[in-house]
Amino acid sequence: IFISRTNDTFTFKIQLFVAMGTIIILYLVIMLFWLVGIHGNNMVSAVKESIFTPLALENVEKFNRGEKTTNIINMYAIQMWGEIGGSGCTLGLVIAIFIFSKCEDNKAIASLSLIPGLFEINETVTFGIPFVLTSIVLEIVGYVLTVIGFCPVACLTVPWTCPSLIFGFLATGANIMGAVTQAILIAISVVIYTPFLISYEKYQNKQAVEA
Repeated sequence: IFISRTNDTFTFKIQLFVAMGTIIILYLVIMLFWLVGIHGNNMVSAVKESIFTPLALENVEKFNRGEKTTNIINMYAIQMWGEIGGSGCTLGLVIAIFIFSKCEDNKAIASLSLIPGLFEINETVTFGIPFVLTSIVLEIVGYVLTVIGFCPVACLTVPWTCPSLIFGFLATGANIMGAVTQAILIAISVVIYTPFLISYEKYQNKQAVEA
C-alpha cells in the first residue's frame, strides 16, 4: 500500500520516503556484503523477495485482468532499475572500462564479464574491481521516471537473467519505454562509474610504480 500511486500529495511523500528508504537500506546492505567478499544479493534475497514479490504478483494479476497496475515499486521494478548487469549495475562499469580504461588487467576482467553481465551475472567484475553504490542512484532515478509517467509500471514476470533492455521491454508489458528507461539508466551508470574508474586506475599505476 505504501508504494502505490496516489492523488494525495502528503501521502505520496510518505510513500516515497518509506519505499525509497527501504530500497536504499537493502541495497546498502547488499553492497556492504560484496565489500567483504560475500554475495550480497543472495544474503538479502529472502527479505527482498518477501517484501516486493507479492507486490509484483499483484501487478501481474491486475494487468491480466486489464486493470491499472498501481504498485510502482515491486520486485520486477527494482530489478529493472537497480540490477542492470547484476548487483551494482556493473554493466555500466564494464562499458566504461571498454571506453576509458588503459589498464590491461581491468580490460581482461571486463572482457570476461561482458557476456555474463548481459544476463545479469557479474561475479567476475564485482569480485575483481571495487565499485560504488550505483544501484541506489539508479533505483531513485527509475522510481522518479515511473512516477512522472515516462516509464510504465513493471507488471509482468521476467526471469532475472533476461538481458537488459529486453527485460525492461517485457517487464512493462512489452512497452518500448521500459527498454528506453533501462538504456537511460545504463548511460547514467557509465557516467557515474567513469571518474571512479579513472581514479582507481591512477591508484593501480601508483601501486605498480611503488612496487
